[in-house]
Amino acid sequence: MGTNIIAFQNGKSYMARPEGWNQTGFVNSIKKTLTLKYEVYDGDNFLSKVEYHCLQNYILIKQNDGNIAIQMPIFYLNAQKYYVKEKLRGFQIWPVWDTGEIEIVMEGEKAIKEYSIEFKTEDANFQPILKEFAIGLMIRWMSYLY
Repeated sequence: MGTNIIAFQNGKSYMARPEGWNQTGFVNSIKKTLTLKYEVYDGDNFLSKVEYHCLQNYILIKQNDGNIAIQMPIFYLNAQKYYVKEKLRGFQIWPVWDTGEIEIVMEGEKAIKEYSIEFKTEDANFQPILKEFAIGLMIRWMSYLY
């Protein structure tokens, strides 16, 4: 919490900074240290906001074209229901079908010694929010460590 997060997608880097990163002063420094709200930038261009709400256990992604809330462990994305299974070193996501079949559409592996996560997915539903989803999960995992 309170540190910059860098997300790479297709070889391009995006910077997530704590909300209020450009404000000075002692009180603002404390706010930045404890925040669960981040702003995502492509260079100097603002792209979106990512928030983690720990009491309700969801990640909120605020983009220009609308907000997306990802509730753990079951959430909807583009009218498709997904399930998140978290593990010690990562997670798996698969769509929830009535047939009971499991087809993993996304896997993530996080490093134990550093704040990093690697995603593997081909699901087109996640492409517009992939970097924000990764940043949201990092904020969530970092909040557990403090």
